[in-house]
Amino acid sequence: MSRPNPVKALNGVRSGHICDRCNKCVRTGDLVRAYTTHYEQEGWMLRQVRCVECGESTLEKETDGADEAIVEALFWRHQLISVKVRDWSPP
Repeated sequence: MSRPNPVKALNGVRSGHICDRCNKCVRTGDLVRAYTTHYEQEGWMLRQVRCVECGESTLEKETDGADEAIVEALFWRHQLISVKVRDWSPP
C-alpha cells in the first residue's frame, strides 16, 4: 500500500521550540531534524524534534510496524517549513 509523502504531510505542521535531546531553545530560522511515524489511523505524527546538532540523519531502530522517517526542516514561527526527507523506512 502506498503511504502519503511525509514532506507534504509535515510541511507547515506546528512544533514546539525546545530540542527533545539537549533542551536547547530552537529559534525561528534554525534547521531542525524530526523523527516521525505513520500509522494508518493517525497519519504522519511528529515524535521528536531536535536541533540539527542533536538530530540523527538516519533511522536506526524499528517501531512496531510503523512507517518511519527522519526529516529536516526550517523552524519558522513554531512551524516546520521547507521539509526534506533525510531517511524513510516503510514497514
